[in-house]
Amino acid sequence: MLSAAMQTILAIDIGNTSITLGLYRNGKVSRVRRVTPGRSLGKLLRDYVGTRSIAGTGMSSVVPSVNAAWEKAAATLSEGPVIQLSHHSEIGIPIDYPKPASIGADRLANACAASQLFGAPVVVADFGTALTFDIIDRKKGYVGGVIAPGIPLMFEYLSDKTALLPRIEPKPVNHAVGRSTEEAMRIGGQIGYRGIVRELLTEIKKELGVRRLSVCATGGYAGMVVKDLDQDIPVVEDLTLLGIGRIYELNT
Repeated sequence: MLSAAMQTILAIDIGNTSITLGLYRNGKVSRVRRVTPGRSLGKLLRDYVGTRSIAGTGMSSVVPSVNAAWEKAAATLSEGPVIQLSHHSEIGIPIDYPKPASIGADRLANACAASQLFGAPVVVADFGTALTFDIIDRKKGYVGGVIAPGIPLMFEYLSDKTALLPRIEPKPVNHAVGRSTEEAMRIGGQIGYRGIVRELLTEIKKELGVRRLSVCATGGYAGMVVKDLDQDIPVVEDLTLLGIGRIYELNT
């Protein structure tokens, strides 16, 4: 039998707005795909995996209503178990949180991967539909987080709650004075958001009582926001999938 490090694990990250697949092997993720479920999840996964041998499947989901269907589909092509991440899973660090069942599985996967890659203390900043910060303490492990509206939600809210502001998509900007309504909104979203990130990190450092704090970023809007911050923050695009794969290894 192959060692755990040499096996290929199917990693499935089920979010509120997207589903991402990846193949985890020896601490790396490949063949990352965002998919839209059709009528047959089994066919979708078979087409994705092809002729590859899958030792097992790790699933992170924040949509409980679809978990059973995905687990059933993954089981048909996994030689080993299908593991759904939860606060009961071994994630490589302690969880010091009053209601651990309320922590999203994707956030636990991010915490696992970040602590393995960067050590602790470390903060994971996930720039998606929402901005989430997950904080891993050196001794206590996962201790909590911060949730704020993401850039897309800011733009949606501005459009929904005003008569004249348009619905726009986030795009990079390189100056601080907008010459159109759309440009002004994007400046507020990008440059203003960096201020939110800086202030939150300053307060987190104070609360943890540390002078230095590693931070890693992930999510679709991470590169846009962190590139001009004072602190060097690496962007790890596949952080959640890396965490799913690592947690699968820790629990088999």
